[in-house]
Amino acid sequence: MSSKEQSLLINKYKVFNLIEDVSALKVLLILESPHINEYIHQHPAAGESALELTQFLKSQGYLHDFNNQLPIGCNIKTQHYTALGILNCSTLPMNAAFYPCALPIADLSQVQHLVNIKNSLAAQNLPSDANNSAYRALADSVEFADFAQCLTHVLDAATPNLIIVPCGDTATGFMTAFAAHYSEALRVLDSLPHPTEPDWAEKICSITSSGYLNRAIPQHLLP
Repeated sequence: MSSKEQSLLINKYKVFNLIEDVSALKVLLILESPHINEYIHQHPAAGESALELTQFLKSQGYLHDFNNQLPIGCNIKTQHYTALGILNCSTLPMNAAFYPCALPIADLSQVQHLVNIKNSLAAQNLPSDANNSAYRALADSVEFADFAQCLTHVLDAATPNLIIVPCGDTATGFMTAFAAHYSEALRVLDSLPHPTEPDWAEKICSITSSGYLNRAIPQHLLP
């Protein structure tokens, strides 16, 4: 089997972003990567953790017509909702458990590379400084180049006041590296916790009580 054929085996697991109309986009969530439900649905934020995002944002007064029992990506997709979009850091799953164990060696190596990126950005009190070694290594990766290209295309077509909301350590790392290489001003909020984090409920409770999100994102942007 040629190297090109080998690379195609892993590429079939890619899931691309969910933006219904970039010119109407108001808020962009940066999430980590697809997993099983996203692969089945063929769009981001289709699993249980994305359901947590639906319920949290609705509880904060956003997305009034969203179904409280559907993941946020499924709500966006079924309602053709244009104000909110989702961009994953990686179009390939970054969780090794997603992949079949019978992949060729080259693809298994790529899977481990994705896992290593995720682990390097895991919560370790990393400073919000692109000079950190983890961010420098990320900035040299193909995955970051793909992410940066995609986000740049979105920013070029979106309105100048687009609000970007990273969710979790991986998204924060990618956005930190991106901001260091992007020449224009960005409106990037402090990271929300990723719904898969074990202390999600505690962190969300803190954000809710502080009123931070409602101050940062006016409710009329996500009606």
